[in-house]
Amino acid sequence: MKIGRNYPCPCGSGKKYKHCCLQRESMSTEQLIRAAVNENGYDDRIADVLCNLNRYMQRKQWWGACHASCSALYVALSELGYSPKLCIGEMMGQGLYFDHSWIELDGKIIDMAISMTLLGGAPASEPILFGKNIRNCMEPIIEYGVPGRGIEGESLIVMNLPFTDYMDAFPDEKDGLWGVVRELLEKEFDIDVLRNKYRDVERSVIRNE
Repeated sequence: MKIGRNYPCPCGSGKKYKHCCLQRESMSTEQLIRAAVNENGYDDRIADVLCNLNRYMQRKQWWGACHASCSALYVALSELGYSPKLCIGEMMGQGLYFDHSWIELDGKIIDMAISMTLLGGAPASEPILFGKNIRNCMEPIIEYGVPGRGIEGESLIVMNLPFTDYMDAFPDEKDGLWGVVRELLEKEFDIDVLRNKYRDVERSVIRNE
């Protein structure tokens, strides 16, 4: 839906669109990430982690890597002292059901992987941060946690695999997904300490009736 320049901005700021989110059309993804983090009152360290994840995903061409990216992001946000929720469920977008993983922080959706999800051969959406599309400030057009056919295939395997086993088994990094966490946090750590710390993590299955 196209928004008129003089319409109220959909972000709820009370400003006209032309004086608010219209300016986002010329901003880079990283600028948008930092703006969203700042506007929602979170620490700049979250913006650093999300920007690092965006760079990693672009560099590795991480199409369809929602489970992997969210697992690494879950650990990184937890290490910053936050309490993220690692979610998995079914989605509805463009008339298609698909399985997906995302993060919730303080009840708000964080989903970087949706911008690189294979849905009919194209990305499903711009990144969703704190429940809104970072480009247009609107709620996602993708429905999260819909009641569909049930989680299946690779997603079912991921859901039932112990978290640390999944982190260890990721093939593209020497240290599995722990290596991705290292890139996100830009710091060294003892992987065995993190394995023990996160050994009981479970994915929350979201199914909104």
